[in-house]
Amino acid sequence: MNLSQTEAYRSAAAHERSEAERSVLALVRERHLRSAEAWDAMASQGEMTERLAQANAENRIKQPYQRRSSAEST
Repeated sequence: MNLSQTEAYRSAAAHERSEAERSVLALVRERHLRSAEAWDAMASQGEMTERLAQANAENRIKQPYQRRSSAEST
């Protein structure tokens, strides 16, 4: 996930929170707040995935893949 996608998720969460603040009806407000929580969760998951992918890529650079011989694979 690139940074702009994470920013889009965070922006959507902020938008939902602002809609919740403007909502008069409790159920509508709650719906917007649940939506904001979901957008925040997606952004957090994306950030974690990006960090893990980066760590994995760095690890592959440090320890490149080496093919095992056929004797080792049995």
